[in-house]
Amino acid sequence: MINNINELIARDVSSDYEPIDSQTLKKEIDATNKAELELKKADKAIATLQGQPADAEVLAMVANHQKQVVMTMSGANPEDAIAMALAQGIEAYAKQLEIIKGWTIPGLPMFESAMAVMFEGIKSSGETSGYALEDLFQLAIMDFMSHGYGEGKQGYASIEEQMRHFLESTGSGSHGYHEGWDGAKFARACDDIFDFMMANSPPNSLCHEILTYMNEECGGVSELEKQYRNHFNDPGGFVCETGYSGGLSPMLRMALMAGYLAIEPKVEQSVIDMFLTAPVSELDTYINEHTSNPHYDSAIEFVFDNDGETGSNGWREVDQYDPNGDSHQVIDWNGVGLGAEYFENMYNNFPERELTDKDIEKINNIGDQVKMLQQTLKYWLSICRDEQMAIARNI
Repeated sequence: MINNINELIARDVSSDYEPIDSQTLKKEIDATNKAELELKKADKAIATLQGQPADAEVLAMVANHQKQVVMTMSGANPEDAIAMALAQGIEAYAKQLEIIKGWTIPGLPMFESAMAVMFEGIKSSGETSGYALEDLFQLAIMDFMSHGYGEGKQGYASIEEQMRHFLESTGSGSHGYHEGWDGAKFARACDDIFDFMMANSPPNSLCHEILTYMNEECGGVSELEKQYRNHFNDPGGFVCETGYSGGLSPMLRMALMAGYLAIEPKVEQSVIDMFLTAPVSELDTYINEHTSNPHYDSAIEFVFDNDGETGSNGWREVDQYDPNGDSHQVIDWNGVGLGAEYFENMYNNFPERELTDKDIEKINNIGDQVKMLQQTLKYWLSICRDEQMAIARNI
C-alpha cells in the first residue's frame, strides 16, 4: 500500500503545476502549516516507542494525528487520490487497533471486537448469498441494538420488536417458528428494518458498514428477502437436527463465546476466533475435547447449559412445525425477548483479558506500518510545500 501511495505522489510531482490565485494559495499554505503541526504531534508520540514494543494506545493516538493531517490537506480537494489512499491506509490500521484493544476491555468494547471478527470471518469466507446473508443482517441488528442507535427515533418501538424475532429465529442454524413468524413474514419485514438501520446508524458504525457491504457485494435486501422466502424451511436452517453441518448464527456464536469465557477466562484468542468463525463441526470437536465435569458432546449442548439463565429460561431445543406441516428440531429462546438488555447482561460479565503474544505481534506489525505512513506523510507535505513555493514565485 505504501509503495502505491508513493507512486501516486511521484506521479503528482512529475505533472505540471496548475495555476491558482493568491487567495487559494494562501489557504493551501495555511492547511500545510496546520498539517505539519499535527505531524509533529505524531512524531512525538512515535518517539516514545523507540526501543520498546509498540503500544496500542500510543498507536491509536498517532492514527488520530495522521487522520487530522490527511483531513486538513484534503479539505480543498476531497477527491485527491493521494489523500484518499492515505486515509484508507490509516483507517485500516486504526480499525485493527480498535479490535485488538477491545479484547482487553470487558464490556461493550469486547462485544464490538467479537462482532467485528464475525464480520471479517464472513467476508473472508467469500460467501455472499444463502445463510451468510442472514448472518450479516443479524450482525447488523446486533450492532444497531447494542449501541441504541434507534433510541428516540420515530417508529423504533415497532422496528425493535421485529428485530428481536430476527435475533432469535434467523441466521445459520437458528431458524424457528413462533408467534406467526416464518420465512414469508421475515421476508416481508426485513426491507423496513434494513432501511431504518441504514438511515439511523452512523456512517462509521459496523452496522452501516455491514449494510453497505450487503448492498455492494450481496445483492442487497432483495436477495435477503428471497433467502427468507425461498429457503427458510431448508435443512440448513436447523442446528439441532441430525446431520447439520453448517455454521452458527452470530447470536449463537456470541452465546457460545460468552459461556466459555465464563468458565475459561484465560482462553487463547485463537479459540475465541474459532468460536466466532468456524463451522459447527469444528466447534463440536473442540467442546467435546475440552469440557469435563460436566462433559458436553456439542457446542449447542454447551450453550443450553451455559447461557447465563436459570430455571427454564434461556436457549433450548423444541419441536416446531413449518407452514407445510413438517416438523423441525428448533433452537428456541425462552424468556424475556432478545435485545439490548440481553447483550448488556452478556458483555457485562466478560472477563478482563491480557494481550496474547499473537496480539503483541500484530501491534508491532501495525507499529511498523504507522512509521512508514509517517514518512510518507512527511514526503507528501514536503512535496506540497515545494509546489506551493514554486507557484508563489510565479504569482
